[in-house]
Amino acid sequence: MKILVTGGSGFIGTNYMDYVLDRGLEVINIDIKPPLKQAHKQFYRECNIMNYNKLEKIFKDFKPTNVVHLAAKTGAHSITDLKEFAPNMEGVRNIINASIKAESVEHVIFTSTLLVCKMGYIPKHDTDYMPTTAYGKSKVEGELIVRNWKGLPFNWTIIRPISVWGPWMVEPYINFFKAVYQGWYMHIGHGHYKRSMGYVENIAHEIHSILLAKKELVDKKTFYVGDPEPTDLYDFAETVREYMKAPKIRKMPYPIAKFFAYTGDILKFFGWTNAPLTNFRLNNITTEYVFDLSNLMEIASPLPFSQKEGIIRSIEWMKQQKIIQ
Repeated sequence: MKILVTGGSGFIGTNYMDYVLDRGLEVINIDIKPPLKQAHKQFYRECNIMNYNKLEKIFKDFKPTNVVHLAAKTGAHSITDLKEFAPNMEGVRNIINASIKAESVEHVIFTSTLLVCKMGYIPKHDTDYMPTTAYGKSKVEGELIVRNWKGLPFNWTIIRPISVWGPWMVEPYINFFKAVYQGWYMHIGHGHYKRSMGYVENIAHEIHSILLAKKELVDKKTFYVGDPEPTDLYDFAETVREYMKAPKIRKMPYPIAKFFAYTGDILKFFGWTNAPLTNFRLNNITTEYVFDLSNLMEIASPLPFSQKEGIIRSIEWMKQQKIIQ
């Protein structure tokens, strides 16, 4: 197995590179940014997936059997121009064409997002789309490119990561962990909002399990990837606080949170991009969504880490990175 990872310098990518390297597999990482870890630098190939000629050469030279396509253009919900997210559409075409030209690729995993639907909406089938942002729309287009491509000479799978957290995490969960540590995170309303989430090292395991699974279980399939049991945000925050030995988490009545969210919207309108609470963020916190991951668990169970183990490992990573003491 020779694995080519795109976006291997990112959050999920860094963890997946660790997973593959720990198992002694041959791998390279294509990214526009250098790796986050020094140990990954020898496997790095600088390349923008929009540069097709360079991309094709790397594919032909390495001749991967498997491709894990994680690279993407992400962005705030305030970006409304679909063209800003061209890598999520044209970049997918480039990955497909380069995989065909390599004449070695057996399986490609394409990474999408749960934002192909609005927050809180559980789709009835794989193409039951309902995006509300330009980013979400670009990911819908990327999925459709894969689904509608006729005669692909390799197996393909689409994954939609769910609320991912863990070592090397970025917004919003790095801010959540820091807020709990610093004592300014608050439970909003009753606080017990249930949602699917995913510890990143478990997701790395799930991605690799898809590559190892029988064709009939994964080819032309779509999987939400994350932890199978829904998380109660109140309990999750309290567990993080306990292991951090952080101050007691206070509560904020929902009407007051709504007032601050409107204030944040106004501040953002006038140019303050780091407003601590906006209506978009408030909606994300209080919206409940639970995905059925039973089809994924058939090929990926058991997962390597419990939620508590993930929290402990995340806190240790934050200490190693001097994010907290």
